[in-house]
Amino acid sequence: MTNIKELLSHIFNDKATIIAPLIGGMMNESFIVENHGKKYVLYISTPQANEMVDRVLEKENQNLVYQLGITSKNVYFDIDKGIKVNEYIEGSSLDKIDSFDYQKVATLLKTLHNSKTLSKENYEPFKRFINYEKQAQSFNYDFGDDYKLLRDELFVHQQYLEKQPLSLCHNDAQKSNIVKDLKDNYYLIDFEFVGNNDPIYDIATFGNGSVEEGFNLLKEYFKDELDEDKKRRYYLWRIFISLQWHNVAIYKHFTGEGEIHGFNFLDVAKFFLENAKEAYKSLKK
Repeated sequence: MTNIKELLSHIFNDKATIIAPLIGGMMNESFIVENHGKKYVLYISTPQANEMVDRVLEKENQNLVYQLGITSKNVYFDIDKGIKVNEYIEGSSLDKIDSFDYQKVATLLKTLHNSKTLSKENYEPFKRFINYEKQAQSFNYDFGDDYKLLRDELFVHQQYLEKQPLSLCHNDAQKSNIVKDLKDNYYLIDFEFVGNNDPIYDIATFGNGSVEEGFNLLKEYFKDELDEDKKRRYYLWRIFISLQWHNVAIYKHFTGEGEIHGFNFLDVAKFFLENAKEAYKSLKK
């Protein structure tokens, strides 16, 4: 268990205080901290996150995004432990507010996708998926017929999805990872999964909480250029992402992370399976 006070003393070499925890996220415990009147966000990764994430690559990718002017500055990064401190963006993540501007979210993602900047690594979503699935299957959990049907549908389209042109992508651009500041500017945070991928994958991750919200972003992003191919890719990636997080949640449940954090990861797994089913119905239409 990390001693946060000792950690803050080590990072800032001074007296820093915790203002409040940040609720949400499956990969980190997060806290707003203050030092000499300036606010920061402290991220402490879960043990599983450190197994899943290449921290050297994450640090490099975060710097790439910072140079585009769409995130805050990183001031501390412990590659071995996955502990990070970023300057705090005064505002709220989109999952904490009632309304947001789809056009500004689309512009934010286009800044990333159209930057001509690439990561050293491709995201390789299907390779990741199989790895996460194997981890979840190791507990002999009964995935059920719905999961199997959706998975089969997904892998029929693997070659089609993998042949799409790649751009620098966030790969977890859900509402909790987009912050609206006090001047109505939008920023990305949390760069554990950055890599080169199909840009529509980012739009699909925005649909984590709502398939409809992700589709609304798709329409805003492409406007008159939206066609059936882009819609198909959106719904397929939405199924993919939901099944992927379904597997991660199952793994977290059986490894006891839910008990540690007071969180029911089986409920999370159920939510993402329902999300995938909703996307599948839209795909079939």
